[in-house]
Amino acid sequence: MFSRCICRAVIICASRRTDIPAFHSEWLMNRIRDGYALVRNPVAKNVVHRVDLTQNNVDLLFLMTKDPRPMIPFLDELAERGISMGFQITITPYGRDVEPGVPYKADITEAFRTVSRAIGRERVVWRYDPIILGGKFDAKYHQREFDVLCKELAGYTERCIFSFVEFHEKLREFFENGTLRTAAYEEACGIGRVLSETAEGTGIELSLCCSEYDLMEYGIRPRGCIDREMMRSLGIPFEDMRVPLRRGCGCVKNIDIGEYDTCDHDCIYCYANRAGAARKRKTYDVCGEMLFDTLKESDTVTELSPRKNSKITDF
Repeated sequence: MFSRCICRAVIICASRRTDIPAFHSEWLMNRIRDGYALVRNPVAKNVVHRVDLTQNNVDLLFLMTKDPRPMIPFLDELAERGISMGFQITITPYGRDVEPGVPYKADITEAFRTVSRAIGRERVVWRYDPIILGGKFDAKYHQREFDVLCKELAGYTERCIFSFVEFHEKLREFFENGTLRTAAYEEACGIGRVLSETAEGTGIELSLCCSEYDLMEYGIRPRGCIDREMMRSLGIPFEDMRVPLRRGCGCVKNIDIGEYDTCDHDCIYCYANRAGAARKRKTYDVCGEMLFDTLKESDTVTELSPRKNSKITDF
């Protein structure tokens, strides 16, 4: 079966579900070269979306990653193809005990600067997330480490997004044994105040993502990763999200082309990865239409794009 749904503005997210730049950059480039990707709906498993990835259809390719290095060789090709890009690069102060598969942060910081020089600092967002509390991770720890990272990234980004670690079922063991804990409101305020002052001193705006804490008093506004303000500043057309991705989410409408359980960073706090066995059951083909899957006869393919008209220029 095949049906069509027309979208006005098309922002591609790659991805909240996995780290495509770090582990699947060749697959992404092959899909861009072929002009489309197939994406299985994570809820309705027999529904597959066909996403148009041609330059005429994509207003912005927004890449979310903890390691942008594998994408760097492709930046020139993407620019030559007329693909408008943005990056959100996560750099946190944690070691292999928390983020086993994440490379050395000094290497990621240098890659951050490389990406910023290539596409412009206004297109590169730094994510310091999540703020973990428990054990050695206290307010002083984050104050010290955040200060170091701000100085290393000053001049290479205009904005930093952060949030505090939240409980979800995967983390039950860590919360029960005291490895992780939620932040009390007064504690969150204290951390937010110090981090805001530090960020402001290096010319970086600090914003809060999907949090129950109100830190506006310290100049910290709630903003989305792919939000209206950023899109307007870049001249990217957008549509509002009818239903937020999660409570407090301020992102505009975007199409995620990733697949859960396909990231090898193995961060203990990650909501998008289950145990390794779940990933091992998946098949991966760098030339495949779909990331870690294949089309089945029982699938219904729905085309999310292209839109009826050429790119929007008046909005």
